[in-house]
Amino acid sequence: MTRFCRFSTLSIALLAAGGCATTQEQDCARHEQEVRETKPATIYRIVEPKPNQPAWRTLPSGSTAQVSTYKLSFRPPYTTTCHTIALHKDVVIQRSSDADVILTEIREFYADDGSLITTSSEDITDQVKRSGNYVATTPLPIPKAAPPGKYRIVNKLVFDRRGKGRAPVPIARGEGYFYIVPRE
Repeated sequence: MTRFCRFSTLSIALLAAGGCATTQEQDCARHEQEVRETKPATIYRIVEPKPNQPAWRTLPSGSTAQVSTYKLSFRPPYTTTCHTIALHKDVVIQRSSDADVILTEIREFYADDGSLITTSSEDITDQVKRSGNYVATTPLPIPKAAPPGKYRIVNKLVFDRRGKGRAPVPIARGEGYFYIVPRE
């Protein structure tokens, strides 16, 4: 009887492990489908100043936009494939009320060896309409094919004027690292 019980316990464990693997594969397939159907969108929200906080300085004459703080962090800093991590940003920006100004966020995604994997850009003008302290979050889906390792994100903020035909002006740059760990 002891022999049968061991075999049954082992069989049950193997079946359960196989079921978990199937569930993981289904979850991964669902994640990949969602990634193909939607583009990650950054959500900026202004943080209202505290009562004792000093008033915003005015922009220097002739300035369009300036960033005094631009910090990036990842939540969580470690992940596996088929999951999404959040790129969190703390930004203090001063900007003019000029309606012709376009604010763009550019994201560059690099492998540990320094090779560029992908670049994306997003117009954030409608979300950052006035000077202030902002927090922002961008979901970063990790594809099934991504190898384990260290990755670097370089984020840039630039401004441009509609219809002027000039090169965008960089106003902030930040970078951060996250890690993809092997799936179990």
